[in-house]
Amino acid sequence: MIFANGDKIITYQEDASVIKNIKAQYDKNGLHIENPYIGEVAFTKNTVSFYYDPVVVMENENTIEPASYIISIVEPVLDSVSGGK
Repeated sequence: MIFANGDKIITYQEDASVIKNIKAQYDKNGLHIENPYIGEVAFTKNTVSFYYDPVVVMENENTIEPASYIISIVEPVLDSVSGGK
């Protein structure tokens, strides 16, 4: 499950084994997420969170839904690494 976690964070929550695999891929090659809006990436046992600046996304992408824009960037990458879970 991926969701907006407050105003500046997108969080993907899944089983610990899936997050462990995502973390391994992230450590190996950064998950191939090359987007100027995504800053820090943080992992816990069952989550991976992506930090971003919503105002910058809104201004540069002309959107009122910055979380949806960031989700559209990270979701395909997470799906490919997690096996579509």
